[in-house]
Amino acid sequence: MNIKNVLPTLGSLVLCLAAGAAFIAPGLTPSAAAAEQTATVTIKADGSVVLRLDSTETRLRAEQQARSWEKIKKLNEAAEEADEPPKPAATPKETKPYTDDELAKKVRESLQERNEQGAGDSDTKIESVVVGSNSVRITMSQFFSSLDGLLQNPYAISGQSGLSFESIRIETDATNHLRLTLTPPANAARWAKNVRQMWKLSGTVGELRFVFPGKVLSSGFPNTGSNQTWIAFDTKNEKSLDAAAKLFDAPTVIIADGAGLKLDAPIDSMILMRHGGRAGHGDPDLPLTDAGPGFVAEPSHVTVTTFHFFPEGGKHLKETLAAVGYQPTGAVVQAKFFPPKGRTLQSVQNVRVLNATDDKGRHLAVATNVTGMSESPVVTGGRAGQPNSVSIHLNLPLPAPDARSIEQIDAEAIAITVGNWKTMVITNLAGRGTNAVDLGAVLPGATLVFTKVTSKNQQTTIQGQFRGPVAIRQLDIQANTGDRRNSSAWMNERSFKAHGAESTRGFTLQTNAIDDTGEELQGSVSIVVRHPEDRKRERVKFTLKGLDLL
Repeated sequence: MNIKNVLPTLGSLVLCLAAGAAFIAPGLTPSAAAAEQTATVTIKADGSVVLRLDSTETRLRAEQQARSWEKIKKLNEAAEEADEPPKPAATPKETKPYTDDELAKKVRESLQERNEQGAGDSDTKIESVVVGSNSVRITMSQFFSSLDGLLQNPYAISGQSGLSFESIRIETDATNHLRLTLTPPANAARWAKNVRQMWKLSGTVGELRFVFPGKVLSSGFPNTGSNQTWIAFDTKNEKSLDAAAKLFDAPTVIIADGAGLKLDAPIDSMILMRHGGRAGHGDPDLPLTDAGPGFVAEPSHVTVTTFHFFPEGGKHLKETLAAVGYQPTGAVVQAKFFPPKGRTLQSVQNVRVLNATDDKGRHLAVATNVTGMSESPVVTGGRAGQPNSVSIHLNLPLPAPDARSIEQIDAEAIAITVGNWKTMVITNLAGRGTNAVDLGAVLPGATLVFTKVTSKNQQTTIQGQFRGPVAIRQLDIQANTGDRRNSSAWMNERSFKAHGAESTRGFTLQTNAIDDTGEELQGSVSIVVRHPEDRKRERVKFTLKGLDLL
């Protein structure tokens, strides 16, 4: 059971924090909204980021959230000790109100625990919790050592604001300009009117501000000054609501002088979120070189999406698109990506289409931005010898109606591969308790603590935590079920935190395995921990040919 966020948190740049309202999707009520909220994102020339959040909410809401947090926490603790989740306790008929000091303490505790569970690569400071007779004001700041850390968990913040962005993308160009793109959800128009109505009902006052290392050159936000740009709105000011509502219509682009900040490749919150923030595997300083021979890409299939509007259908375009979820037209090519012989894929990032032509020699209008990313999973199964490849997707515009094939696609990607591994096998998991296992044989200074190991109904669940230098993020962990063929494994990266020289990385590893007779595992699971050597980060160019469309 995972404890849900119930108070304002600092998690990432999708600071759809521009408002004091909670994210208003259908079904939410104004009582979920804070009265005022201001978020300031300061991006520094060294790539680090400071996020500051100042929010004010009603005391009644703060007390309700504090009590809900206590109940969920108790249920979560009880579930850890029981085979089945316990039933929620009956709510007392009379509840004694919190004193000012008690409420401030409860708010601090809930914020601290939530930040420990999943704040990502950051250090969080709760600067103040001020409890008044009718309101509670919370001021927090969060330091991220890199832009990747800021963008890796966007929805942790968007759930607390009246603005919502599907993705945040940051990149630099050849002129050293920093480009920030805020993309709204594809189906934003379906609930934009409801959002505006809920803003008014909640009496929201909010602001989202970005501070850049250099001067802001252009901005889709209504306000700009020197190296800052921002949007502020008040539900009593219709003009400010109009400006906020426009952010739902199309991507908002901000361009600023990078002042020395350069990025090897674009950073996209959607990509980082899908892959647990592990896109770089904790080593942004790994040099990027052009790839040698040996990489192979093989096309798998092509999916084409198009719409046909019957006569008079164009009049209802907006309603029709809303009904189908605003799925864009175009072609998506899926392919398998293989590394050179003797090397293991760790990740494939920044897949980019450079050029594409159809069977009649016509060039497709190919966008130059990154189209997707795939990563080899941390755990692919219970036994060794899993396929060493990943699936990648390349997005293309819709081919001409008379095109029978996409004749050729020229593309590139950034691949991280490993030549050798230092490996360690750990057995007798249940008998180790919470004693730390020294991983010095694979990574000096690293340890592994098993917080919980359970086996039931052919399933083994292992919860643990790596501790040590920041390089623990590169550790790979796999389940080993021996020669059992009917096995599978799944892993969830629970959190990663870096505090100076000491880092922690939590995970949950789950394995299902039976032998040919149906016999359960009965404690036969071991795990393999390994650390990569001879890592390479290479720009790979590849070509796909002859992709039939019919």
